[in-house]
Amino acid sequence: MEIYAKREDCNSGLAFGGNKLRKFEYIIPDAIASDADTLVTIGGVQSNHTRMVAAVAAKIGMKCLLVQESWVPHEDAVYDRVGNILLSRIMGAEVHLVDEGFDISIRRSWEKALYEVKARGGRPYAIPAGASVHPNGGLGYVGFAEEVRAQEKQLGFAFDYIVVCAVTGSTHAGMLVGFAKDGQQRNVVGIDASAAPTKTKAQVLKIAQHTSELVDL
Repeated sequence: MEIYAKREDCNSGLAFGGNKLRKFEYIIPDAIASDADTLVTIGGVQSNHTRMVAAVAAKIGMKCLLVQESWVPHEDAVYDRVGNILLSRIMGAEVHLVDEGFDISIRRSWEKALYEVKARGGRPYAIPAGASVHPNGGLGYVGFAEEVRAQEKQLGFAFDYIVVCAVTGSTHAGMLVGFAKDGQQRNVVGIDASAAPTKTKAQVLKIAQHTSELVDL
């Protein structure tokens, strides 16, 4: 048995890269076209997603407001002052710490942040947790599948299984759609990391169905 790892942390020179950047290729053009001036998103205290939203906002000259909830238990006294959240602050993001646990549903704290930006005269652009339930959230990983197909040709074989972590759902959903486009059978396995597999599965399916319509599958 051979196991290969796709290094998504090496997919860009922007703020350490990561899977969210593929999604932003389809989301950020819409944000720019909307005439927004502030990207508003949500994640855990050490979220890679929020760090990448902060990086993209700094890159394109937008403001950024991050809602950082307590999604992961921690005992470290400086947990909210180091790592990703520190990088987000250095990149100019406004950070709101909220003592709430994890849930993949739309969060009131995020909706409140969007309202606050509007109330002070800003033009917010809403990016949900993981960029997942955004209308374009699944498209980045349709492209990922096409990239993997090209790499398989170079390697001279096809992978039997594609395995990915699934939480907010659009990475897994995009892969399902992308690998289904050529009609070849693929085993794309999502490993739930939220301890709510039924909820995660439902969200993955919903995003996959919407994304398949976008690409005329």
